[in-house]
Parts: sequence; structure tokens; C-alpha cells
Amino acid sequence: MQTTTTIKGYPMTFMTIFLQMLTLCIPIVGGIVAARAGFLDQKMNTALTRLVMNITLPCMVVASVGANETLPETPVLLTLLAASIVGYAIAAIIAFMVTALMRTPATERSAWHFSITFGNVGFIGYPALSAIFGPQAVLYAAIANIPFNLFNFSIGAAMVKAGAHDAQEQRNHTLGERLRELVHDAANPTFFASFILLALVLLGIHDLGILGDGLTTIGNFTTPAVLLMLGSTLASYNAREMLGNWRAYVAGAARLILVPCAILLILGGFVTDPLARGVLVVGSAMPAASNGVLFSLLYGVDPKPMMQANFVTIVASILTIPLIALMV
Repeated sequence: MQTTTTIKGYPMTFMTIFLQMLTLCIPIVGGIVAARAGFLDQKMNTALTRLVMNITLPCMVVASVGANETLPETPVLLTLLAASIVGYAIAAIIAFMVTALMRTPATERSAWHFSITFGNVGFIGYPALSAIFGPQAVLYAAIANIPFNLFNFSIGAAMVKAGAHDAQEQRNHTLGERLRELVHDAANPTFFASFILLALVLLGIHDLGILGDGLTTIGNFTTPAVLLMLGSTLASYNAREMLGNWRAYVAGAARLILVPCAILLILGGFVTDPLARGVLVVGSAMPAASNGVLFSLLYGVDPKPMMQANFVTIVASILTIPLIALMV
């Protein structure tokens, strides 16, 4: 007998969610095949990374405001935003605690910090949440994802960039220099697109007309491009390398299980809207954010630990996301 529940009329079954997650793995496999066949290489991945980070992803963020005909009520919106901010604080605390307990080498520390703190809501989360909760979840996810874009492209980028410097160099940086680096890392198109999205939502604007259609067309390139790049980068490592780091499993368990359970336990009672609560908790159960790999490529950091976290969490999430969704 299959377990089924509903949120705002949308049925959820383990098999439905499982198949959706399995479907998202196909482009990753396609990226591996493309790399093996010589169609994708490091130079192409770098070019696609710049295209996604500077053009297609910002368009995807702004265009998400037009996903539905109506916007959430203001109290729901504010609660969702506040809960999302607190949720990332909870995830960051867990990330630093787990990384410390693992006695992580300095060369890998930033990768585990980033992978546990940030989930793949933008690339994998949107289609997964839409399949689980229905199309209205995309807008809720976009709103909950505003803090992600603000933190990921500033603090998150700084986390990864820190891995490019040794500990002594980091200690030699003054507080002012670190703050200037943080501001510099945050000054990117996706960061500003998040403010545009927030302004549109607060002004009650959800129909961008032909402009929105054009932005959607560009933004739709983001998910397949990132998944193909992820597969292409995975192709440069053998399976033993991806599965051979025990810290990836600990970080993966923290990202996929510990973080969403902690958020549900701490924030579940404050978010009374069932769809908002579902999007918040299940969104926090996504695999490690794949743009950590993009940051690694941009800043010249070894992407291997980040790839290990991505590989383990993507595979495991095929089972854990349906379980978390049904638990909510």
C-alpha cells in the first residue's frame, strides 16, 4: 500500500517524488556521456559557467515572479522570508559543527561548510517542488529562495573563495579587507536579480508581459546547462574517487536529513500555511548546491570535495526527498 498525502489538493506519493528525482539525474548522465564523447570539456564548462552565473540564472530568478496568477498574502510572504533566513542560519550552524566534528583538513573545510549550508533549490528544487506540491510551489520557492541568493552569492562565494588561500594568508587579512572581498563577491547579477524579485513581489507585480516571457525563455536554459556541466565535471573523476571520501557521507547526511529535520522542528510551528511549510522544509532537503562547483571553477579551487558532496547528495536525495516530503 503506497503512502499518500495532500497539501492544498496536490497528491504526494513516494513513487511520484522518487520518479521526479530520478528524472533529474538523466541530464547529469547526459553530461557524463557528452564529456566522454568530447563535446564538453573544461574550457566549455568555464564558458557555460559564466553564461549561467551572469545571464541565465538572473533571468530565471526574476521570471519566477510570473509563475502564478496571484501572489501569496503579505503575512505568508513575510513569514516565509523570515523563516528562510533563520533556516539558513540553522544550516550554517550545523555545517560548522559537523565540519569541526569531522576534523576536516583545511583544504576541504570550505567545501563542507558550503555543501551543508546551501541546497540546490534553484536548479533541482524548483522542478522537484513543483512535482511534489504543484505549480504554485514554484513561486513560494522563489520567495523562500531570495535569502539563498543573497547569502549564497555573498557569504557562500566567500566560503569557497577562502579555500583558495592558505590559513596564514587568511589570518593576515584585516576585517576591512575581508568585508571588501565579501561586498565584491556579492556584486553579481544574481544577487541584484534577487532584489528585483523582492521588489516586484512587495509591489504585487506578477505579470511582466512579453518581457517576462523572454526572461523565462532565457532562464529555462539554466537547469539543463548546470546539470550537463555537473555531469561533465563528474566525468573527470572515477566512481571510486567520488565515493571514497567518508566525509562526503557525513556531510550528505547533514545536508539531506539533519538540516531539514532541524528546520521542521524549530520553525514548523511558526509557519502555519501548509504549502509554505512544505516548500520551506522540503526545499531545505535538496542536494548540495551545484553552484559550489561553479564557484570552485571560477576561483581556481579544487572542485573535487564539492563534487563528492554533489555526487553523494544527488544520488541519496532520490530516496531522502520523498521521505522528507511525506514526513512534512
